[in-house]
Amino acid sequence: MQVWKRWYPYIGWPEDIEEPKETPPEVLKKVVKENPEKDAIVFYGNVLTYREFYDNVCRLANAFKEILGLEKGDRISFFMPNCPQFNIGYFACLTNGMITVHTNVMYTPRELEYQLNHSGAKAIVTLDVMYDRVEEVWDKTGIEHIIVTSLKDFLPPSSQRFLVLTNEKELKEREGVYLLTDLLRDASSKPPEINATVEDVASLTYTGGTTGLPKGAVYTHRNIMIDAEIFTIMLDVRRGKDVFSGLMPMFHGNGIWNSNMNIFYNACKVVLFPYFNPGDLLRAIETYRISQIHCVPTHLVAIVNHPRVRHFDLSSVRVISVGSAPVPVELLRKVKELMPDCTIIEQWGLTEAAIIGTSNPVHGVIKIGSAGLPCPSVEIKIVDSITGKDLPSGEENVGEIVLRSRKIIKEYWKDPDRTKESIIDGWLYTGDIGYMDEDGYVFIVDRKKDMIIAGGYNIYPAEVEQVLYTHPKVKECAVIGVPDPYRGENVKAFIVLKEGEESSEEEIIEFAKQHLAKYKVPRIIEFRDELPKSPVGKILRRVLREEELRKAKARKSNDQER
Repeated sequence: MQVWKRWYPYIGWPEDIEEPKETPPEVLKKVVKENPEKDAIVFYGNVLTYREFYDNVCRLANAFKEILGLEKGDRISFFMPNCPQFNIGYFACLTNGMITVHTNVMYTPRELEYQLNHSGAKAIVTLDVMYDRVEEVWDKTGIEHIIVTSLKDFLPPSSQRFLVLTNEKELKEREGVYLLTDLLRDASSKPPEINATVEDVASLTYTGGTTGLPKGAVYTHRNIMIDAEIFTIMLDVRRGKDVFSGLMPMFHGNGIWNSNMNIFYNACKVVLFPYFNPGDLLRAIETYRISQIHCVPTHLVAIVNHPRVRHFDLSSVRVISVGSAPVPVELLRKVKELMPDCTIIEQWGLTEAAIIGTSNPVHGVIKIGSAGLPCPSVEIKIVDSITGKDLPSGEENVGEIVLRSRKIIKEYWKDPDRTKESIIDGWLYTGDIGYMDEDGYVFIVDRKKDMIIAGGYNIYPAEVEQVLYTHPKVKECAVIGVPDPYRGENVKAFIVLKEGEESSEEEIIEFAKQHLAKYKVPRIIEFRDELPKSPVGKILRRVLREEELRKAKARKSNDQER
């Protein structure tokens, strides 16, 4: 017996997840029939009921087929932040058996060109303020149709918060360019026939490309349905009652569920945020009584450090689930002080596992610092990073986490070699380093590629960061290894101080010495106003490493010239 399963009866988790018989658009159709006048989406005060939301889904699905001539299996890129148009377009695509391509809003024209060509996208839906980047690469891709929308299209009529920066008349005169509002107006609202099965490909979600060119993770309708059920159980979702914060961007794997699928699967409501602002989130919690927040640690850092956080009523928040990176214990304590009745759970997963792999239980033992128990339908083991042999449980047995499940991705799009490298005999090699305790709880130590080797010792940045976060002056931090001719690497810490605080390199190092073995203590401290982050809000150590490598090369070049 898998040791973690012995806890399932006590925490209310099922032994396994049933094989889905319906696709996401079929589920949405049922939910709309049962809850037509219930609120589905809130976007800066504008509310779409389930009936209104589904009317737009049907119209856009019909427009894709009848006006644009797109067919089942065609790829459609969505190049925009969270907004109702993304949710509408997602379900319109899936209804037709088309494939959504989730495109990072921070992509440069070069990155955008690569993804559009790699995915073979025929159409792209984008915001007016992002149109110039699309137009720059249009002739270098296979894009036949550009659909342009504006954030104002789904804002209250009185709102002037967002302005159109591109002339709509000029856009309409360009062949191959359409306004989304025109397509929705001209297309039929008749519900189209759902042209998809659970085994069909639903979406391509691209990984960050930290180890080379981005890879397109292939999600089927089956993947999406299984994870929707798992998230429902893990988050203890109250059907028809919970209000979700739509913080996680839908171009990221997390957002597919936590700003989109989870909500409509459970007839709930989502408050969408195109960009994260802690003040906006705090006001929305109070106004709309948000009960479910899925976020990353940097979101929590911003919340606890907001100067007026204690002026807001946050009592509606019932569950906060945190992913993407380990949460410093000190940060958990501060959040709990603000919301004592809220349950905070850490989760772990990755794009290739259709996101969720482990979770702490909402009702049960939460082990602080752990990523929780393997979810139903997920099997996990720890293997030696060098020999590949299975390791027993125990904190001393740290190795690579490998995962097997019916819900891992089908493949990487057009990349059989990298698929074979990552999925071996049905096991997904995650690249995450950790261990499993005797109860089956998984502890993430760090990313395999982030490990620092200094003087022959293995050092995990996350452990050092956990300590630095307990310093009363530290707001954010990141730790990396930098080249050293004697030790191989040195530990370097990048520190962002809390507003109004001052510190010194000596103070931080002395603090670290009190809590860490000598070889783990950072030897170099750099203070910064901010740290590089992904659109999800995850601190990007790789960007810091790249900066250090460029500096090292420049120094070497200067030395050679002298």
